[in-house]
Amino acid sequence: MIVTGFLGAGKTTFINHLLLQNNGVKIGLIENEFGDVSVDTRLITDYKPECIMELSNGCICCTIFNEFSMTLQELIKKHDHLEQLIIETTGIADPGPVIEPFFQDPDLKRLFEYSGTICLVDSINFHKSITETNHQKQVILSDMVILNKAGDVDPEKLKGIRKKLSALNKTATVVETNYARLDSLHLYQLQPDLQDEFVKKLRKPFYSEAESGGFHSFTIRFGGMLHENSFREWFSYFASLHRSSIFRIKGLVYFENNPILAIVQSVGGMTSVVEGAVINPNDPLENILVFIGKEISKYEIEKEVHKYLLQKHQPERKADQGD
Repeated sequence: MIVTGFLGAGKTTFINHLLLQNNGVKIGLIENEFGDVSVDTRLITDYKPECIMELSNGCICCTIFNEFSMTLQELIKKHDHLEQLIIETTGIADPGPVIEPFFQDPDLKRLFEYSGTICLVDSINFHKSITETNHQKQVILSDMVILNKAGDVDPEKLKGIRKKLSALNKTATVVETNYARLDSLHLYQLQPDLQDEFVKKLRKPFYSEAESGGFHSFTIRFGGMLHENSFREWFSYFASLHRSSIFRIKGLVYFENNPILAIVQSVGGMTSVVEGAVINPNDPLENILVFIGKEISKYEIEKEVHKYLLQKHQPERKADQGD
């Protein structure tokens, strides 16, 4: 699990609560402190995780891909009994480069199951902080957004914050809290819970387009069962092709001869396809993809999706018969 969020939003306090709630689970923690001396590690006092790795005087989001991957592999070699890993990014970080290796690197995909990214938001200073591009990306790339210090903000302001968050990331689960405390968050249940909430959100009607701070978000829906291998190949190619303009793709698709719903997503051009829940025959057979990016056209993206669908359904040409 990756924990990101605004400076002063309560990330370390949240992790403290998380460690206490999951007492008994063997947890590894990577603390990223931007400076010469680590402060955050000293604040992890209530319950010590199995191991803490400090990355000071630099941001892991700027670390070379291979170096970050090797660091995580070394961590597992030294602590092969770990059951969960929490990575906290700095408040100034774009979490994309931290998420991408878990989609791309085959060794990390073998060692870790990416359960999601949680973003903590300071409700009091939200409108000041959200103008920063990296803070917007923290929201865009998250699966859950925690509105911390919600009790110190009037309901109308909270309503406006939720509207802004929805414009940036309409698929994320948004919860309000105080003192960065979520009493019901259990690490082993995080991924299935987030998947359930995500699917429920996607299936709600009137899923409108939104734009915020130059970021554009829209949804494309289409029916039918997809050939798994051809979709994976196309999705990987498409995401890589548009990686500079599309920051996040997330959706659900149905594969032929597969009773399990597939949850697909892309971050920074890297793609992931994981199993969701067993398909309910009463649910609509509708594939749904949500796109978030800058300077992207729904019309152009729809054309590319439909082009793929047309190619998929075209009959294979027979080779000419020679004499």
